[in-house]
This record gives sequence, structure tokens and C-alpha cells, in this order.
Amino acid sequence: MNNKTLRAVLFGALGVLILLIIVAAVLLLQNGSTAIAPEPTAAVVADVPTDVPVTEAAASPTVLPPAVVVILPTNTPLPSPTPTATLPATETPLPTNTATAVPPTNVPLPTAVPATSTPVPPTNTPVPSGPQPTNANGLVGQSFALQAGRTSLTPGGQIWYEWRVGNTSGAGVPYSTIGVMPRRNGQDIVAWYQNNWGGNNDVMPPEGLSWPSWMSIPETGDYTLRLVVCFDGYQNCLSGGGTFHTLSQEIPVSIR
Repeated sequence: MNNKTLRAVLFGALGVLILLIIVAAVLLLQNGSTAIAPEPTAAVVADVPTDVPVTEAAASPTVLPPAVVVILPTNTPLPSPTPTATLPATETPLPTNTATAVPPTNVPLPTAVPATSTPVPPTNTPVPSGPQPTNANGLVGQSFALQAGRTSLTPGGQIWYEWRVGNTSGAGVPYSTIGVMPRRNGQDIVAWYQNNWGGNNDVMPPEGLSWPSWMSIPETGDYTLRLVVCFDGYQNCLSGGGTFHTLSQEIPVSIR
């Protein structure tokens, strides 16, 4: 088939297509005119509302609202459970009873502890059963203690101590010697007595005197140390012929 023949066929087909379109348009115009014609029949439209007075649809909504309103009040009693929440107030007395019961059970415990600790001092009191401090011509011992950091409780070791003597007379008090007396098995060991002040016509001033010093004990054993003063002459006191007046409590020491 050559180009000329093909072109003739295409033009023929196009002509047929145009003819079909024209015929279809004419038919559509005719049908449209017949469909529009019956609209002016207003009589039919008037009949429809008279036959369709569907009043039942209006009656049904009037019944539904009351039914819904009646159900809502039945749910109102729900807030009533909240007043019942006041029951915890009735449970408050329970902790008050348990709290009062606990202290009575704990009260006897502290009373038992002092009872066990009180017998301890009596057991310690018999230890210083030796001479007791006195006021010797206005002189009183105000303090007497060991210096633990410098003390060596060994035979011949240095036993450091410090003391203070007060004067209650208001004037100077002459004395022969003031020092520390060791005691063992209830007996003073004058030979090991440590003189701190004395031998120079000493007089205790009204304001008293304080002094640190040391002594040594050559033998092992259990001893007590106390501060003493003697007024019967320096050499007489050192030889054991004088009276030593106790100015402090005894301090027990063990030489090992």
C-alpha cells in the first residue's frame, strides 16, 4: 500500500467518525427535550406533600428526650460514696494506742542500765582506802594527776605528775616539805618519798602553788601515790620522824 492509498483510507475513516458524532448529537437533543417536558406538571408535585404527612417522625423524637432525662438522675448517687471516706478518721485511734504501748515497754530498759552501773562505784571506792585529804594549817590540795604521755610505769622509770595546793588561811603558811609519798601494802615508803618544795624555810603564799615534777620507783609491784605536806622540820620529815598530812586522793600505779 502506497502513501496515497493510506491517506485516502484515513480521510474516509475521519469522515465516517464525524458523521457518527453529528447523529449522536441530534439524538441527545431530542431526548433532552422530551425529558424537560414533564416538569411543568405541578399537579403531581402538589399531590406529594398531601399524601406524605409523615407526622410519626415528629412524634418519635418527643418520646426519646424524656427517656434520656430520667436515666441521668439515677447516676447522681455516685457522689454519696465520698462521705463514706470519713472512715479513716475512725482508724486514727489505732496509732495512738500503739504509740502509748511502746514507751512503757522501753521505759524499764534505761532504769535497768543505771542499776547495773551504780554498783560499780562502790567497787572502786574501797581502792583509795588509805589516808584521806585534809586541811593542813590552811593548805588544801586542789589537784593531783599523772601526766600519762610522759609517764613510764617501769622500775626506775620516770613517773610524771602535776599538782596544785591552795592556801585558805589568807596569809603565808610556813612548811617543811611538800611532795609525793609512795605507799605499798598500807605502809608509806618514806625512803622513796619525792620532795618537791622544802628545806629552805619555805612559806606557802596566799595564792597557793602549782608544780609539775617526776619521781621513780625502783621495784615492781602495786603502789599508790598521794600529795603530802610535813611541818616538823625538813630533815626530821625525811627521816620518818615527822607527820605527813595528806592533801590529795591516792593514785594507784602498777610498776611492771
